[in-house]
Amino acid sequence: MAGRPALAQVDFPQPRGGFARAMAGALHAAGFSIPRADQACVVVFDARAMATYASLAMDVLDRRERARAARFRFRRDRDTYVLAHAAWRVALGICLGVDAREVPLACTGDGQPCLAGTALSTSLSHSSEYVAFAVCPAATVGVDIEQWPARLDLEALMPMFCTREECAAMDSLDERDRTRALLELWTRKEALLKAFGVGLLADPSTVAAPDGDAQMPPASALHYPSCRTRNLPPGDRWIGALAAPPVIRDIRLHHLRDGHSD
Repeated sequence: MAGRPALAQVDFPQPRGGFARAMAGALHAAGFSIPRADQACVVVFDARAMATYASLAMDVLDRRERARAARFRFRRDRDTYVLAHAAWRVALGICLGVDAREVPLACTGDGQPCLAGTALSTSLSHSSEYVAFAVCPAATVGVDIEQWPARLDLEALMPMFCTREECAAMDSLDERDRTRALLELWTRKEALLKAFGVGLLADPSTVAAPDGDAQMPPASALHYPSCRTRNLPPGDRWIGALAAPPVIRDIRLHHLRDGHSD
């Protein structure tokens, strides 16, 4: 995946004519479009900027997603889930030329989100109120976003998610650089394991996730192609990463930002 991912940024408009129409307008203004054969498109946003639109966004979800949303105990978590899935559906609808409610989102036997009957792969991630989703015309894709500063004590978790070589590399850094490098590694590893359809079912300490190098899948996921991971240009309060097959050489990053959210 050569070259720096391009970054587009746009404010989310007032929803006239429904959430789907407003989100489609915001995505268009941010430059979002159907990805090329060698391209992945990634959309990032802070769900707090759109919280007042969550009830409208609910109309975009299917029955399974609405049932899942109803099970959240806290409104903040429910709103983030609803807005993440609704925005995701609108973007995928643009790519497929269908209404957001008609997007054929399903899951593989591995639990990986898929678009049945299409040539596109997709992935979704959220951390606190920060949301990222990706779409590309490749066999698989994985995206991860994490709140910065990290909510976890990643240094304490190093033996559980770092390979020996990764631990040695992190130990060579000073404390400030190590804190950020650990979260960058965490996001790369999460994105890679998602792309391989294994999530944390695979031992992350046995799967290396270098920035930019192609990695073979673990033995339990050999039906997936090798994938490269790359950290996205970070926001002020989040760090993210994308994993995709080597055919994906270009990343387009589209940041939806409300003017009053930061």
